[in-house]
Amino acid sequence: MRNLLVTLLILLGGLLVSGLRLPRLSVKARAKSLTSKIEERSQQRKKKPETAREFVDRINGHKRENFAVRSYRSAQSVYDTIGQSGRYQRVLNLSLLCGVAGAGAGLLLGNVLLAVALAVGLYFLPLWLTQFTLYRYQQFLSNELETALSLVTTSYTRNNDILASIEENLKSIHDPVRGVFTSFCNNLKYVDANAPAQIERMKWQLDHPLFREWCDVLILCQDNHLLQAALPPIVGKFAVLKAQQEANATRMMLPLKSAGYMAALVTGICPILKIINLDWYSNLMHTAFGQIALSAAVIVVFATLNRAIALSRPIAYDV
Repeated sequence: MRNLLVTLLILLGGLLVSGLRLPRLSVKARAKSLTSKIEERSQQRKKKPETAREFVDRINGHKRENFAVRSYRSAQSVYDTIGQSGRYQRVLNLSLLCGVAGAGAGLLLGNVLLAVALAVGLYFLPLWLTQFTLYRYQQFLSNELETALSLVTTSYTRNNDILASIEENLKSIHDPVRGVFTSFCNNLKYVDANAPAQIERMKWQLDHPLFREWCDVLILCQDNHLLQAALPPIVGKFAVLKAQQEANATRMMLPLKSAGYMAALVTGICPILKIINLDWYSNLMHTAFGQIALSAAVIVVFATLNRAIALSRPIAYDV
């Protein structure tokens, strides 16, 4: 025994002298290392590949918004763009009224799931429809700009005075273009006579690419009147833009028409079944399976309407 102990001590001493280390047999350290490896592998499995939309939002610094926040922001941006922010609150009141009406209709039919689906869908429907308000405003603004810029350009090529050209045509111009031109004339006459600076300021008061292009050329014309020949072709682009929008208006509305037909079919299926087959109507309205199926169909209809409205937005052309 004594010889065995001496031999063991000699071996340990040799290992220490040779610089070798004994492996650590700590159970706690082993368990901690194993746990960290398991967590790392589970996180790698849970991590989904980044979609193209998420990549674009990330590089642009945009946070991913949920469904409700996106609907609110989109509706509010519409009325901020057209300069009627007060109408946004009225739309919210209308949405609340529609949501209450949908919940009441579902409860009258004795279907709690249907009441929830109708309340949520009808609440957000007026917010989604505000996109068509923006579409009509853009069409109206494009028509007004075409008329106004045509009149001002004709006068400006004749007298080389932008202030006189705008003032002599103000009576024939309507809002919102008239308000922008009136502000430009007042600032140029009473605040700052620097015409290029006032034109640059006016350029950003209307959200239209052709108007900004017209203003850029107009700024160059203040130093070189020979560049006035570039103004009429810009005005002519409005006609090209209008023709392109009219040619594609029918195609853009096709998704919404299909969604409307589907919504009408789902809405009319209940009274049709009541007339055709009372047993089928009872199964649909008074059994658990029928109520769940009807609620699911309503949810699909509202989701389809939301997507169809998004697809029906006007296309921004570069002419």
